[in-house]
Amino acid sequence: MAKRTPKAVRRDTRLNKRIGRRIRQERLQRDMTIRQTAERAGMTTSQLSQVELGKNAASISALVRIAKALKLHVSELLSTV
Repeated sequence: MAKRTPKAVRRDTRLNKRIGRRIRQERLQRDMTIRQTAERAGMTTSQLSQVELGKNAASISALVRIAKALKLHVSELLSTV
């Protein structure tokens, strides 16, 4: 596997943070707690928190589950990212 450049790492980190902010925004608009959303998405609250903070990237399957928990299509979740 090729080594990632610092620029690529920064770009990925920014993307993770934007996705996380979008998830949190949608969750709060629906008056859902992080626990409710995590349970509906089949995740722990810690996992969802790490995604919302942009500290961990969500897998595609996790993004789909989060979107479903928020009653969104994954494309809606990512459309403004």
